[in-house]
Amino acid sequence: MTKHTRSASWQDVKTVLAQQSAPELLQLIRDVYALRPENKDFIHARVLSTEETLQPYKALIRESLYPDGTYDEPIQLARARKAISEYKKATKNPLGTLELMVYYVECGTQCTVDFGDIDAWFYESLESMFAQVVQTLQQSGQDTIDRFLPRLEAIVRQARGIGWGYYDGLSATLKAAFPQCS
Repeated sequence: MTKHTRSASWQDVKTVLAQQSAPELLQLIRDVYALRPENKDFIHARVLSTEETLQPYKALIRESLYPDGTYDEPIQLARARKAISEYKKATKNPLGTLELMVYYVECGTQCTVDFGDIDAWFYESLESMFAQVVQTLQQSGQDTIDRFLPRLEAIVRQARGIGWGYYDGLSATLKAAFPQCS
């Protein structure tokens, strides 16, 4: 009979890290930083948290939702949503996260305007993200509403004529939350 060994856990790693010196920890972070571009983006977002740190996440969203036009690249909704989730985890910055969420809907809407109707799953994902943005704005201060509401109104205008009930869904969601919107 073989004895099963348990796999290492965060607690095991934490115990070892707690015994490391500051220079050793910095070297570890540097090594992780250099390992993958995603790690670098995460650390920049966590530590620097500037408008510039949004750019790699925006680029990933754009690449995922607005392919190059040659149809060689598929639309990757999950990849774009993951970029938003990773930024949120890295920074816990609600305005930056909201920016990426609005950008997600803008990119998806622009893609369908430029390339034509896609499928219901695509629009359902965009509508879901739009609804999350609207819900977040309802719980936000006036400065945040003033910053994002015009962009949401522009998305609704741009969606006019898009199939699958997309325009109707966006319009109804926005009007229900912000009746003053046209």
